[in-house]
Amino acid sequence: MSSDDLTLDELQQLRHLSRTVDDLLEESLKHRENLARSFQRLLPPVASLLGARALAVTTLDEELASTTFSHGDFDGVFPGTLLAESRWGVRRLGSGHTFVSQQLDVVGVPVGSIGALFPGDRLADAAKLARALETVAEELDTVLASVQTAAEKHQLLVALNGSLANRVFEVGMDGAVRALCEKVKLPGFLLLYRDAVESGALHYRVYQYGQLEHASNGRRLKALDDAIVAHGPTLVAPNDKHLARVLEGGKALETVLISGVGDSHTLGKLMVWGNGEGFSAYAIDLLRLLASTLSQRLIDYNRERIHLAQFFAGPVIDELLRDPDYTRRYLAPRAEEVGLLFADINGFTRICEQVLERPERIGKFVDDWSEEAVRILHRHGGVFDKMVGDCVIGLFGPPFFKDQPGERAAAAIAAAVEIQRFTRETMSAHPEISRLSEVLALPGLGVAIGVNLAVSYCGLFGPNRSYTSFSTGMNQTARLQSLGGFRETLVMQRAWESARALGGPALDGLSVGALEETPVKNVAQPLRYYRLVGG
Repeated sequence: MSSDDLTLDELQQLRHLSRTVDDLLEESLKHRENLARSFQRLLPPVASLLGARALAVTTLDEELASTTFSHGDFDGVFPGTLLAESRWGVRRLGSGHTFVSQQLDVVGVPVGSIGALFPGDRLADAAKLARALETVAEELDTVLASVQTAAEKHQLLVALNGSLANRVFEVGMDGAVRALCEKVKLPGFLLLYRDAVESGALHYRVYQYGQLEHASNGRRLKALDDAIVAHGPTLVAPNDKHLARVLEGGKALETVLISGVGDSHTLGKLMVWGNGEGFSAYAIDLLRLLASTLSQRLIDYNRERIHLAQFFAGPVIDELLRDPDYTRRYLAPRAEEVGLLFADINGFTRICEQVLERPERIGKFVDDWSEEAVRILHRHGGVFDKMVGDCVIGLFGPPFFKDQPGERAAAAIAAAVEIQRFTRETMSAHPEISRLSEVLALPGLGVAIGVNLAVSYCGLFGPNRSYTSFSTGMNQTARLQSLGGFRETLVMQRAWESARALGGPALDGLSVGALEETPVKNVAQPLRYYRLVGG
């Protein structure tokens, strides 16, 4: 029967029924009621208007669990069982009463089912009863769909947070993309993000249907590598279009990851693309959800990298962060034999007072020298412990202690040679040092370096969780360094002999003078050391 076949009385009844259901749902929405409370409000008056003995709805609740909400007596039968039979329409039950049911859906997507039990045999009114139930269903469809959509988004958010909570960022990211792709079809997905430590560097992960295909630390994508070389960090800028051109065909959607509200600093960019298809509003909402969650995770990840970068080289940080338990396994304090290096600028106090003079010039000079000195430590596998005044302290062996003690001593000696060369050849030409020869009668800049090999207690210490070392060996090395003259490197006996016994290219072209022995303040035994020759 079409709407033209409805009597005026029935049409008015259906309109009244529709308004009543709408008003009851709006009241529930206003009071922010959950589904259980909403159906407690809705079902009794609607059942009365329908003239039904009982009314029931089966749908997914806020936890996405299938739940049946009901009012009235279904002759002792659980109404969810009747609705689960999926026989939509009007039928007579064994009890003699009439059951009317239909599916609830939005644009063909099922969101539940509704059923009403009418007293006696009402098959003759089947069309009228079905129309009345459909009127109720039309009001419920959209409400239930929105509840389910919200619940799905919440569950996805929980899944994303759970994945991204993984201490290993890349593993967490892979899990988050898989969780997203279980909800929406994404043929292509790209995460491009900045390196928090190495300025200008970008990393990426590329997925197809949720599976990792390419990564900057794995199977690389040449087209993307070329774009990074050509355009660098501008690729993650909000309005940059170069990244889209890397993708072959398809319609792409970009989302820029930022570090916070009102902060223009971009962390990276998400890009998704399909096979010539666009994206639904639902898919776009989920992508924004991931972008928001991922931005916070990147902030935390970058903060972790920046903290570690105070001590370790980039490759070491990468290796640490691949282990979810790296803090306990590698950074917890432990006693090991460690290569030690103390490098101090010769005559720094005189240079500051008579050459550099102004505080800002002193600061700039120290920054320039120490920045490269730390790079040299890192290149030779060392860890930057700290800087005391103008003295740079390096440790060799931490955090993994994979090599032999002799190798640690050899690495410390090789680093000392390079620091001497850099200071002598490069820093002596520094604009602030050009007056050295004139004022102090020195042929440029020099450093005094002490190298040792000693058991030390290394790890994270103090409120700032700084990676450092404690031992009598540290004190010995400081005293040794203080004995060094202009552009001299002194190497403790054990360090030199351990490195020499091991052999290898680190000591090529190097030799030492005679073994010397010098008593020093606050050290029980005299220091036994060699003066390095060559390099």
